[in-house]
Amino acid sequence: MKALDDWVHARRDTLTWLDCDRYVWSVFVGAPDRWYDDPATLVAATAQAHRLLRSDVFGVNVLGPFSRHLVGSGEVAAVCEVLELPAPRRVLADTLDALLHQLGDRVDIVLDCPSPRRLLATGAGEVDFDVLDDVAAGLLEVIRAVADRPVRGLQITCDTASGPDDDETDVWSSLLAAAGHYGWVTAVRLDGVTDPDQLDTGLPGDLLLLPRLGPDASPDDRRHGGGLPPSVWTDTAEAARLVNAAAKRGFRFGEIPYDAPPETVLARINALTASEH
Repeated sequence: MKALDDWVHARRDTLTWLDCDRYVWSVFVGAPDRWYDDPATLVAATAQAHRLLRSDVFGVNVLGPFSRHLVGSGEVAAVCEVLELPAPRRVLADTLDALLHQLGDRVDIVLDCPSPRRLLATGAGEVDFDVLDDVAAGLLEVIRAVADRPVRGLQITCDTASGPDDDETDVWSSLLAAAGHYGWVTAVRLDGVTDPDQLDTGLPGDLLLLPRLGPDASPDDRRHGGGLPPSVWTDTAEAARLVNAAAKRGFRFGEIPYDAPPETVLARINALTASEH
């Protein structure tokens, strides 16, 4: 698959990108404690779910295998030490290899990487640029270790309501430059943006992902993915209206909530894919 590259270069008319990781974890496997440490279970469940969800893109959580080691940390030295651990790196590589084997001919695999600020202790006040840069360097080494795989993109996820500041976007430069070197499409996901007025259209990246904006609020062009906020996956008449509006977009992006009713999710997926035929 080269769905992302074809979309960016206007060689396809629609792109559907669903973040379904938490939904698969909850509905298909029963919310196990060690989800990211068991590649066999994660990949088998994801492959089963993909037949129903039919996303063109699947994001692999870069920090998944590291997450249990990061619990309780938040200081830069501790975070960087965790990112150097060999065992989680091996698990990430094994997960990625298995997903590429199972899904690589049907879906674009991208690496979902957190913005460095997300890994640091909350409430710590201003975070120095050098601290952010140290974390970005650690993340870059994790990504480089799997860069020889046929990955199609790199996604950087930011969750601040006001969007990233200048220091944060500056430290992304090494990550985005590496992605460009590998020929990957780059995407910036803005989890904190709930109103189009918050959107900074000058942010770097080939694509901007807006999981909290509905179809009426998201710019409808090749750069901005949105239209599928959490409310779309509820069983209401308004949700049905929203998904029908989203189906008319070219670039649909959203995250399926972990507790969304499976019957409702299937109905929404059918409404999205019906517009493609």
